[in-house]
Amino acid sequence: MPPAEAAKKQQVAIDQSSSRNVVEELKRIIATKYPLVYVLTWEDQRLNNILKQVGEKAFSSPIKLYTWTLTDGLLDPAGNKIDNTEGPIAAINAIIKEKTTALFHLKDFHIHMNDAAVVRKLRDAYQALKNSYKTIFVSAPSIDIPNELAREIHLYDFPLPTISELKRLLGQMLQAQKNLKVELSDEEQQEFAKAALGMTLDEARVAFTKSFVGKSKLTIADLKIVVEEKSLMVRREGILEFVPIDFGIEEVGGLNNLKKWLETRTRFFTKEAEGFGITAPRGVLMTGVSGCGKSLCVKAISKYWKLPLMRLDMTRVFGGIGGNPEQAMQRALNTVEALAPVILWIDEIENALAGSREGDAGVTNRIFSSFLTWMQERQAMVFIAATANQIHMLPAEFLRKGRFDEIFFVDLPTEQERMDIFKVHLQKRGHDPSKFNLVNLAKGTNSFNGAEIEQCVVGGLFEAFNEKRPLHENDLYKMIGKMVPLATTMAETIKQIKRWADTRAVKAS
Repeated sequence: MPPAEAAKKQQVAIDQSSSRNVVEELKRIIATKYPLVYVLTWEDQRLNNILKQVGEKAFSSPIKLYTWTLTDGLLDPAGNKIDNTEGPIAAINAIIKEKTTALFHLKDFHIHMNDAAVVRKLRDAYQALKNSYKTIFVSAPSIDIPNELAREIHLYDFPLPTISELKRLLGQMLQAQKNLKVELSDEEQQEFAKAALGMTLDEARVAFTKSFVGKSKLTIADLKIVVEEKSLMVRREGILEFVPIDFGIEEVGGLNNLKKWLETRTRFFTKEAEGFGITAPRGVLMTGVSGCGKSLCVKAISKYWKLPLMRLDMTRVFGGIGGNPEQAMQRALNTVEALAPVILWIDEIENALAGSREGDAGVTNRIFSSFLTWMQERQAMVFIAATANQIHMLPAEFLRKGRFDEIFFVDLPTEQERMDIFKVHLQKRGHDPSKFNLVNLAKGTNSFNGAEIEQCVVGGLFEAFNEKRPLHENDLYKMIGKMVPLATTMAETIKQIKRWADTRAVKAS
């Protein structure tokens, strides 16, 4: 069974239990008598619906749910306005005076929590409610808790919708489309729901609608519309991006040890593997000479295992594009977990984690520490594929076993591998490799990396094209003669990398 298919079946079981856990966690929070709960979420309406479900069904007797907004004030369970409760302090006063057990959901209330009077009133509410089963839930898309409330308010990270919630939404939407012929099996509907993982319910609703609006029938081919919509959603965050894959592992020349490692782990999601005590791979770190195909290998792993590839841009995390760096990083990791099973690609990771720049050491260290903890403790099927050109710059705790399954060293290609690389790039551009003496070309490119060999082919093609004739072997030799390989210009650095890898990494070739 392919890893992606087996992972999908396992994900269903995980999602069903996760759906129950949200209700259980909220029930536990209420039963623990937390007076103030800060809920981190973009989905205040979905939270409201689940709080209503918890209040109606989770306890021996129903608990009423009140909702507050700045525009409407406090609304009772029937949706009736409670007079003079539009202001935040007036709303808290009404909550304190409420004599029955109840839940209170305050939407966007965090905006008012920079007001000293509101903070003081919340602290008064904490004292008044701490021995009751009345709980105030403040929902907000980002963490903005005043220091005065840091010890009195409970933080709850509300998870994104599970695959079962998304599939249920899709089913409801399809039932409402009377003129749409649905040509989707149950498994294919599951694929639609899986494609929307990482979205809010509203985002998924838009994506599903876009996939069938104006159509007479819906087929699995329309899945690409949902994927494209999610790609746009991820790009809006500015930190993660979907990476399209247009080639496979067979197009990567050489690296046979790495390919063998991948092949032996293609069945890690099967029941037989679970019964044998095998757990899913955690990740690989690939280091080596620049231009030797580390990034290509990451993309090839994605296609080989049929798992989506997400790239995490650490420079954007620290650059503040996604807001506060620590919150942006946490949001990115939450999104990746929601998309599982998935491959998370972190390119040139040493540039982000190797050290601290003056002025941001505290932020860098905190992000690094939380990332290490997440790498060790994550339960979701997130396979980390990281690359590093200067691995000696990375902290030792990042490299120990448990963070990654293996560290592979990608060296300059051997003569046979250089032949394979020439063959791949000639075939890729529509030229018959058998018409070229690959042995002599490989001998003539000693110390060339894969990227340099590719540029020899590209440069030769330009020469032939400009002269309006077929590509000749001499065109390639002409490009080889012009090029000074990186192994020559960066000889000392490459020697240092090789010395490090001799005893600390597995050779990919």
